Amino acid sequence: MLSIRALSVARSSACGMWRRALTTRVAGTRDAGSAHEPAAQHQSYLKGLLSEDDAGAPWHQAPIEMVSREVQAPKPSAHESCGGKGGSQFMDLPQLERRTVPVIGVCAMDSKARSKPMASVLEQLQATGRYEVAFFGEKTILDEPVEAWPVCDFLIAFFSNGFPLAKATSYARLRKPFSVNSLERQFLLMDRRVVLATLAHAGVPIPFHVVASRDGGAQVHPLARHVVPPQVAAALEAGAHADVTEVDEDTLRVGHQVIRKPFVEKPCDAEDHNIYIYYSRAQGGGVRRLFRKIGNRSSEFVSGPAHVRTHGSFVYEEFVAVDDAVDVKVYTVGHEYAHAETRKSPVVDGHVRRNIEGKEMRFSTELTADEHEYARRVSQAFGQRVCGFDILRAAGRSMVMDVNGWSFVKGNDVYYDQATRILDARFQEALRHRWFARFVDPDAVGRATYESRWVLKAVLDVCRHADRTPKQKMKCVLHSAPVVALLDAGAEAVMRAAPDLHRVLAALDHANSSPHPDDSAATIGHLRDVLQRKIAQPGTKVQVKPLDGAALLVLKWGGECTHAGLVQAQDLGRRMRTDLLLINRSLLDDVRFYSSAECRVQSTVAAYADAFLGEMPAVAVRSDMLDDNSTDAKLGMDAAKQRMRDLFNYPGPVDSNPHCGPALRLPPEIGHPREFLHGICDLISRLVARMDRNFEAMGAATLDRLQPDWCCNENADLFRERWKKILSDFRTVDAAGSKLYDPAKVGELYDSLKYDALHNRRFLERIFMPTDELLSLPPVDHSPPSGPAYPPDPLLVQQDVRALYYRAKLLFDYVTRREYGIGPEQRRRIGIQAS
Repeated sequence: MLSIRALSVARSSACGMWRRALTTRVAGTRDAGSAHEPAAQHQSYLKGLLSEDDAGAPWHQAPIEMVSREVQAPKPSAHESCGGKGGSQFMDLPQLERRTVPVIGVCAMDSKARSKPMASVLEQLQATGRYEVAFFGEKTILDEPVEAWPVCDFLIAFFSNGFPLAKATSYARLRKPFSVNSLERQFLLMDRRVVLATLAHAGVPIPFHVVASRDGGAQVHPLARHVVPPQVAAALEAGAHADVTEVDEDTLRVGHQVIRKPFVEKPCDAEDHNIYIYYSRAQGGGVRRLFRKIGNRSSEFVSGPAHVRTHGSFVYEEFVAVDDAVDVKVYTVGHEYAHAETRKSPVVDGHVRRNIEGKEMRFSTELTADEHEYARRVSQAFGQRVCGFDILRAAGRSMVMDVNGWSFVKGNDVYYDQATRILDARFQEALRHRWFARFVDPDAVGRATYESRWVLKAVLDVCRHADRTPKQKMKCVLHSAPVVALLDAGAEAVMRAAPDLHRVLAALDHANSSPHPDDSAATIGHLRDVLQRKIAQPGTKVQVKPLDGAALLVLKWGGECTHAGLVQAQDLGRRMRTDLLLINRSLLDDVRFYSSAECRVQSTVAAYADAFLGEMPAVAVRSDMLDDNSTDAKLGMDAAKQRMRDLFNYPGPVDSNPHCGPALRLPPEIGHPREFLHGICDLISRLVARMDRNFEAMGAATLDRLQPDWCCNENADLFRERWKKILSDFRTVDAAGSKLYDPAKVGELYDSLKYDALHNRRFLERIFMPTDELLSLPPVDHSPPSGPAYPPDPLLVQQDVRALYYRAKLLFDYVTRREYGIGPEQRRRIGIQAS
């Protein structure tokens, strides 16, 4: 037996000779090794190979060997063998690298190929270990010749806006993979006239309709004309009428056919979804215009007399009042499985019903025996094994009104399991039946290397840390000798370990008992008190930086990953792993992780990496990854912050503010910048004063009942301290006694508000209430809520807290984007210096 490597069909004239010779040899020569297959069947298989793509046939199609399988062909006689002198019919073919796993090629526009439903099915197919997945990608599909497209054994290819269907059909004819959906028959779905005629020929009930063809009739693409039955072609030709007359307000005549309102006007172009419904005079007249969903709208009603459109070709269908005002959408996988869902009909009021996740509400429904038969006929008539179409149910009858081609159900795990099971079974069946190999042009072998192919070869993933506790810090300049002695040989020292933090505490104790003349005893005492309470908390650290004869001591705490942050990091790691395994599994062969020195970043990286690789890899910690590492960049950022301080502290009218400019144009909601900050500080002062009164009135035990469980080692006292610090940092008093505001501190305010709204919602809503209102509240019920924990609107129930949040967000959005440069040129310079 002669071993032949699996190759693709050759296109040159010489290869054509090989094919003819091979056909003759297989059909006419038999031996004991191949006697179990009739010669006529061999010839039939090869004719099918050379005629049409195998997606046009049923699942049990002509057996053709997968491109990666090594198969056996009949052994030639001595005078016919390769290298013989008697005019050989078999030629020595170049050896190709054998693939052990068949490939599923996904040839579609990126938005469709990378959709969640598609990923759900492909992930399950790949999880079987029997397949690899190759995404062609838009760049390859649109710009590369089909000879350079990836070779695959099974092809998922379907039309959507911008997809080159004719080009994809050429690829399928060249490589001959097992195509899930017929590419040629997808051309039939482009024209609603062809769809209706095909459905009628297949015996599928459709609504009564008339056709106005102002373009000369349906134009079937040349690649699909051979699959159009003669009866369908005759029906299309007979129904091509261009004369349209509105007989009266309720009657339309097209050719010799008449249809009365209400009726539906659909463009013949199936990609045009601007569908109009015209109502009769008895119904009040008017027209409802349907369109692709925009937000929560899918149609609009226009009252008054309405005339049909006079430009373009249209199908006019009888309007069917559907049962229960719902449409039925059917999704087929193969000829034996169909899943159906109902949704609110867009003709009711145009409002889209959505669930709490923002998705359109749909409900599974059972199909009748007749509807199951219609699903089978639709799938067969259009050669679309994975297919979606719409059914109208009215008065005990069902009609098919539209066929959409490739469609997957959204968010239904049962459907994904069934689709995976059926596709896997069919793919395996195809592998068992494909018994003969194919040939390629030997000149093309090895030409498309891995390096030259448009395939994802690397991913650079830059992530921010996950959800964390609010970051807080205190800093002061100290001259005390024990504090200066903390410097690391005169250089900056960073202390995180408990023994080192206790050394700092001891130095502050000494500085407090014997203060330096240039140091403030009150500042040292406050710093010492804070460190003593934060010393055991994760993330607490002290930085000591050298100054002339002194040291700048910076105490930082908070900013650590919460339990939610770790879950976020793990979820992102799993999602990235799944995506990359689908796109190119070799990407996981060389993965490197880098982290800044911040604990919250290292925690995020650890959780992400463990989920991404399934084990904890080595992580390179880089202190130079912090954004303020560059001295030049920090100087630029400090200058930008100072200009904003000057802008927001100018007491005069806005028009005369010398710090304003095109890059610092204020939003109208802010108005006068200094008065806006003054209003924020007054609001914080009022809330903090209420909090202090509530703490005194309620006592520790009552406060604990407000919120017994706290996130990340926090408690009511630390909450109070954090909010009082926000006020003191936001507003200061200069030497002349004038109030100064620091807009850069809005980050801490906005950070705390978001954090508390997520993790301390009950306490945040109550502790800032007026005391009499708080004391009159019923006892807090800590049992799990039956519905959503908090209403989505308003964002925060407590009015002053809500007002503070919206003001803080407005200021945050304005300030933070300018902290890294005011104007494009300064931003570019700071970006270059920082990177």
